[in-house]
Amino acid sequence: MKPAKIRHFVMMGDSLSDRGTMAHRKLLGFIPMRWLSGLAGKSPKGRFTNGYTWTDAISAKIAEQFVIDEEEIKYHLTPEDIADEIIEGKPHLKALAEHSYLLEDDLYVKYKGLDFVRNYDEGGLTAFDYHWWPSNSIKRFFSRLILATLTGKREKLLSYDAQHQLSKEHKAQTLIVEWSGANDLITVNREPSEIEAERAVQARIQNIKALMKNGYRHFVLFNLPDLSLTPRYQAKSKSEKENAQKCSEYFNKLLAEKCKELEELYPHCSFDVFDVNGLFSEAYNSPEKYGFEEDKLRTPFTKSKDFKIDEKKHLSPSTGYMFWDDVHPTADLHAFLAEKFYEKYSIEYHFSEPQVEAIQSEELDISEKDLLTAFEKHYKRHWDMDRHGFFGSLRKSKINLKDLTLDKIFQHALYGGGQRTREVLEDLQWINKAGDVDLNIPVLKEAMGRVLAEHSGLKKELN
Repeated sequence: MKPAKIRHFVMMGDSLSDRGTMAHRKLLGFIPMRWLSGLAGKSPKGRFTNGYTWTDAISAKIAEQFVIDEEEIKYHLTPEDIADEIIEGKPHLKALAEHSYLLEDDLYVKYKGLDFVRNYDEGGLTAFDYHWWPSNSIKRFFSRLILATLTGKREKLLSYDAQHQLSKEHKAQTLIVEWSGANDLITVNREPSEIEAERAVQARIQNIKALMKNGYRHFVLFNLPDLSLTPRYQAKSKSEKENAQKCSEYFNKLLAEKCKELEELYPHCSFDVFDVNGLFSEAYNSPEKYGFEEDKLRTPFTKSKDFKIDEKKHLSPSTGYMFWDDVHPTADLHAFLAEKFYEKYSIEYHFSEPQVEAIQSEELDISEKDLLTAFEKHYKRHWDMDRHGFFGSLRKSKINLKDLTLDKIFQHALYGGGQRTREVLEDLQWINKAGDVDLNIPVLKEAMGRVLAEHSGLKKELN
């Protein structure tokens, strides 16, 4: 299958992706969160690091690639020619990049004034909604009350979609990048636990499903780094470190399993887990290879003798340090993550600059076999839920899963009284509420065409 075209990005997450949202927030409308969060006096750019985050870096990287591509076409330059111009600091190239995108707005990165990157990231965000959940700690109870949640950010995202009347094609060419769950383990709960990991992963998967129902198709979910490697847990007891490591591993294993299930159920969508854990561990175990120093791994930069902020340049160099504070990475590690993200997903997807003109829905090359596999898995889930519900023993299945074809499925759902089958097709996004094919998949459209033609022929015979 050819790589899907991506023209827009939506980032969702916590402080690891926050581009300044927490720093701009005022609790109760007047209490600056930059003071309560510890950002004031430590972060030169209002991020939870000493400079830019990975979200800033990847936004800039992709936008600059658009500029380079434009140069190649406009001036018939080779990549080598453009590299020379960049090294020489040619004014027109610098001006073109500066006027194409800006990183000053914490919520949006526009490319030439068009919707390019939207950020729904905020420090403290939890995947699971703990609002009003009791706690024996007053601090944790109030943290649960005031911190953002994945559900809340999704509501803002969908509100933006409705307000701007984003088309189905726009959403189909958007990559959702989501990274949350760490605060569920270490901020709003006393210690990491497997039950909190399960809640967080389930909330992340439910978020993806809700976005799919609203037309989004492409998703990258970041897993968690090994929390035991952070300075916070390196300073704790052996048992606490082991628990943090165990819960991190369990979280990531569960996330990978759930994403694999989504892949099988929704072959017209794309899902991937970006292995942050592997990258963090690689850098931690071979620090010199990536520009870090072994004797600085357990020391937060903000607590070191090297810590300082150049207020005029808004810089805070952290040479050799992997961690900015006791849990957040330095800008150098953020840049490393952005580089690896680009290496992987610029191949798996076709990144293209946003455009004004209407976009035709792309044809999806998915086989009938894959579609039937997805239907069978989804149908069995619905069937199991029905059988274990009220009057479950009275419920019957009238479709033969051992002799499935797309034609038989459509016939049963639309004209054979197959309510459960129809619900499954709507969940899979094969059809909409009106019963029309909702995906540009040739084998689906052909099967629907045959069923409609057959039904039309029968009606004519009866008349």
